[in-house]
Amino acid sequence: MKVGDMVRFAKWGEVQSSQWKASKHWHLAPKNYVGILVEHDKTMGTASVLYQGEIYKVRHVFVQKAGKKDYRRV
Repeated sequence: MKVGDMVRFAKWGEVQSSQWKASKHWHLAPKNYVGILVEHDKTMGTASVLYQGEIYKVRHVFVQKAGKKDYRRV
């Protein structure tokens, strides 16, 4: 992932209160939101995503590069 890429991500508040809250299953959490990657800090394991005018800072396991299906959905 590079800065400026369209990504899909999961918000921490929704993951924390769901069945995916165990750290071994974070990669399985549904990523229902599509935004623009603003920053990806590989050392700290965080990503900043611009979504509807707000920047969300989430763990990098909750962020995934968007594919063709996601482009059509937006």
